[in-house]
Amino acid sequence: MTAGGKLNLVELFIAGGWVMYPIALLSVVMMAITLERLIVIFLEKWKFAPSNAIKIFAAALDKHGNDKVKAIDEITPVLKKKGTILSEILLTIIEKYHYAKDKNLSPMEMKSWLKNATEEKAGVELPALDAHLGWLAIISNVATLVGLFGTVIGMIESFTAMSNSAGGVKADEMAGGIAVALVATAGGLVVAVPSLLIFNWLKNTAEAHVIQIEETTVKVIDTLAE
Repeated sequence: MTAGGKLNLVELFIAGGWVMYPIALLSVVMMAITLERLIVIFLEKWKFAPSNAIKIFAAALDKHGNDKVKAIDEITPVLKKKGTILSEILLTIIEKYHYAKDKNLSPMEMKSWLKNATEEKAGVELPALDAHLGWLAIISNVATLVGLFGTVIGMIESFTAMSNSAGGVKADEMAGGIAVALVATAGGLVVAVPSLLIFNWLKNTAEAHVIQIEETTVKVIDTLAE
């Protein structure tokens, strides 16, 4: 205990009771998921930004005099090296474009064919961006409830001890017992609030990247199906 009777962090943790240990575990899981999602999402954006994909495609078309077959044949090895969600979707578009050309599909038929193939591939690839994010929202709710549960248990124990005290209830002891019981709620909120904020931020970041991917694929499909 520090000067003035204040508890330090370790003493506060211990004072919060056994519920502080699952809360601490939830905080570790939260940090692990956050780090993993940060790596996945930002590595995805860094390795192959949608704006770069458009530039590469446009440059290839310009180089080959708007010859679409030669252009996509040139960028195919580049896409294979990227290994991102966007590159995998674009490779699917290229594969289906060759099939459409062999079948002599009309521009309208080709656009519909490429769009359907893209949606199917996106349905498989895009969920990887926000995988595990839901756990952050769950951790936020659970941490809050565990903290409240610890406080309720602490309050019950505090009032029970006071009611059994031969010397009667003292205001300072009662206040101290309640303050210690509330440590569990504070601990839960310390985990819950950042977890919820991080969840919303990463969710919005992932959704923004998905929108960019969709816009990119639409532009590529429209160009190929002209």
